Amino acid sequence: MRTDDLIVELAGGLKPAGGVGRPMALAVAIAIVGGLVILMLGPWGVRPDIAQAVRSEPFWMKASYTLAFAAAGALLVERLGRPGGRGGAGWVVLGLAVAAIATLAAFELARLPIASWPADVMGDSAKICAVSVMLISAPAFVAAQWLMRRLAPTRPRLAGAAAGLLASGLGATVYGLFCQETAAAFTAIWYTSAMLVWPAVGALIGPRLLRW
Repeated sequence: MRTDDLIVELAGGLKPAGGVGRPMALAVAIAIVGGLVILMLGPWGVRPDIAQAVRSEPFWMKASYTLAFAAAGALLVERLGRPGGRGGAGWVVLGLAVAAIATLAAFELARLPIASWPADVMGDSAKICAVSVMLISAPAFVAAQWLMRRLAPTRPRLAGAAAGLLASGLGATVYGLFCQETAAAFTAIWYTSAMLVWPAVGALIGPRLLRW
C-alpha cells in the first residue's frame, strides 16, 4: 500500500470540527473585508460611476466570471479538504467559466476590425491588472490557506491551488469595483492571468504548508 493510500485509509473517518460551512463563511468574510480595505486605502478606490456601472452588462459579465472562479475554488476547497477528496464539480465550474469568457471574447473580437484588437485586449489598465488583483487578493489568500489548514487534505498541492483559486476569485471581484474595463477580451486575458497567480503560489507552498 502506498503512503498516500495509507493516509486516506487512516483518515477516512475524519471530519472538520463543526463542518466546513462556518470556517468557510469566516474565510470569505475576511477575504472580502480585507480586499475592500486594501482597495479603499490603496491607489484604487471605488470607481466614481459605480452606481451606473452596476446597471450595465459589462460589469456583471466580469463579476459573474470572477465569482465563478470563487465558486469553483469554494467547491474545490470543500472537496479537497476531505481525505481522498477529488475536485469533481469544482473543475467543471472552472472549465465552464473559462469556456464562456473565451467564447464571449472570440465573438467580441470577430465583430471588430483587426486593427482594433490591440486596444480591445489591452484596454487602459493591462499593466496594473494582474498586480492589483494579486495585492487585493492577498488577505483572501491568507484566509483561504488558514481555512484549508483546518481541514484534512491529503493532496496538499491541489488543496493549496484550490485555496488560491478561491482567494483570487474573491479578490478579483473586489477589484472589479475599481476596474472600468468593459471588454470581454480584456477580462478573458488579464483577469484570467491575474486569477491564476495565487493558485500557482498555493500549489507551490501546499506540500509544506498543508502537510500533516
